[in-house]
Amino acid sequence: MLAMPRVPARLIPALLAVGVLSAQPPQPECAIDGTVVNSVTGELIARARVMAMGKNGQSSTTADNAGRWRFTNLACGQAQIVASRPGFLQGSLGQPRLGAAFRPVILAPDSPVHDAKITLTPQTVVTGRVLDDQGDPMMAVTVTAMVARVVEGRRMFQNSGSANTNDLGEYRIPNLVGGKYFVCAHPNVAGADTDSTVVQERCFPGPVEGGSASAMDISGTTARVDFNLARVPAVKIRGTLSGAPGRGPALSLFKRTPTMANRMGTQAVIAPDGKFEIRGVSPGSYLLSTDYWEAGKRLIARVPIEVGGADIDGVNVRLEPAFTVTGTVRTELKQSPTPAGRPLNLVLRSSDPASAGGQIAWSKTRDSFTVNELTPGNYRLESIPNGPLYIKSATLAGRDISKEEIPITQAAGPVVVVLSDDTGSIQGHVEDSDGKPTACWIMVLPANDPLARLARNVMSGPDGHFNIPNVPPGDYNVYAWDDWQQVEYANPEWMRRYSAPVSATVETGQSVQLKLREQLVPVQ
Repeated sequence: MLAMPRVPARLIPALLAVGVLSAQPPQPECAIDGTVVNSVTGELIARARVMAMGKNGQSSTTADNAGRWRFTNLACGQAQIVASRPGFLQGSLGQPRLGAAFRPVILAPDSPVHDAKITLTPQTVVTGRVLDDQGDPMMAVTVTAMVARVVEGRRMFQNSGSANTNDLGEYRIPNLVGGKYFVCAHPNVAGADTDSTVVQERCFPGPVEGGSASAMDISGTTARVDFNLARVPAVKIRGTLSGAPGRGPALSLFKRTPTMANRMGTQAVIAPDGKFEIRGVSPGSYLLSTDYWEAGKRLIARVPIEVGGADIDGVNVRLEPAFTVTGTVRTELKQSPTPAGRPLNLVLRSSDPASAGGQIAWSKTRDSFTVNELTPGNYRLESIPNGPLYIKSATLAGRDISKEEIPITQAAGPVVVVLSDDTGSIQGHVEDSDGKPTACWIMVLPANDPLARLARNVMSGPDGHFNIPNVPPGDYNVYAWDDWQQVEYANPEWMRRYSAPVSATVETGQSVQLKLREQLVPVQ
C-alpha cells in the first residue's frame, strides 16, 4: 500500500478552501416527504410553501399541484417542518391544532420519513356593512373583531383585528384564527354626534360582558356581520377637578369594556376654576382618568362612572400623589452560594386593571427596593421564576403579601421579603393516549393557592422526559397539556370539569418522580 504524502502545514488552509481536504467527515443526510392538507375539508392544498428548519439552518420548497412536498438533503436529527399558503393560517408538522405544543420530527439516517401530513386551517374572515338608523352607509366606522383568549388563566376577549368602513359602509377583517367572537362597531366620524344625541357603539351577537356563552363561534369561514347604528340620547358628565397645583391636567373618559375602539378616550373641557364637562356620552361603564406631572412628581386620579339615560352632575375628581412602597430583602441560603447576576424578578400586581403597578427599582446592593408610581388598589407580590431563589415570605403590616392580596392606599413599607433556595424538583415522563412518549406542556400549580396567576410551564422532550428544577417546598397539582395557553387554570369550575391533576409534595433537596398522561384542552 502506498503511503499518503505529508501535506505541508502552510498548504492546509488553501486545500481546505478548494475542497481537496475536508475539515470533518461528511455528515449523513436525511429525507422526508408528505402532503399539505386543509384541516376543515381534508382536501390537499396545492402550491403551499414548505420550510424545514434544523440544526444546519433552513431549507424550503413548494408543494406540487397535488399538495405533495419532499426534502432529500436535510441534516439528521430534530427538525421542524412548517407550511403556509395565502388564505390559510401557518401550520406545523406534529402540531395537532393551532396553538398546541409542537412535536418535533426526528430524522434518522437510512430511515426516510414518508407521508407526513401538515394541516393548514383556513383563515377566518369577518365582513359586512355599517348603516345608520336611516339606512345610509357610515364611513370611517371602526369595526373590531374580539376573540376569546386565555390570559393568566382567565378567559377574556381581546382585539384580534380591526378595519374601518369605506364610503359604502363596507369593511373586511381577514387573517383571523378560529374561535368565539364578538364584533363591535364604533363610530369615529367627527361631527356625527350632537348635543342631544350620539351614535351608539354596538356589538354582535350582544354585549361583550355576556362572555363566551353569548359569543359566536366561527372558524375557517367568512362570517357576515351587518350593523345599523342608532342614535340615543347624549349624556353630559359634569364635575370638578381639584388637587392640581397648576393649570394643564387633561381629564379623559375611557369606556370600561374590552372593545379597544375607544382606547384614546374622550377629553373633558376644563374651565380655569376646575369645572369640567364631557358631552356626547352614551350609556355604559366608564373610567375618568388623569395623570399629571408637576416638578417630577406624578399626580393621578381614577374615578369609575356608570352612565345611564340621564346627565350626571357633581362628579368630584381629585388629583392625589402617586405613592411608593418600599421593601427590604433578606436571603436564607441552604443549598447554594449567592447566585451571581441572576436577581429574582419581583412583580407587585393588582387584580383591578384601574390600579397602576409601578416598576420595582433595586438598590445597588440588591438588599432593598422601591415600587414607585402606585395608585390605590389591592396588591400581591409575586415572583417570576429565575434561578434557585423564591419568595419564602413577604410581610407587610403583619400580613404576607406574597400569599394574599392586601389593600394599599398610601405610601407603605417596608415589605420584609425573605428569599430562600431550599427548593426541590419535579421530574418524570409523559405519555399520550396510546401510551407512547410525547412532547407536551407540563404545568405546575400550587394546590392551595387559588389566587396564583403565574403558572409554571415547561415542555417535555420528544422522549417524554421532563425536569422542573427550583420548585419551592409545598403541595402541587401537576398537569400535562397539549396547549397550556388555553388552560383556564384560574377558573375553579373549568379546572374541576376538564382537568385531571397528579399531586406532588416537594421537599427541600428532594426530587419527586411522576408519570403523567397528556390531556387535550377541550375546544371552547
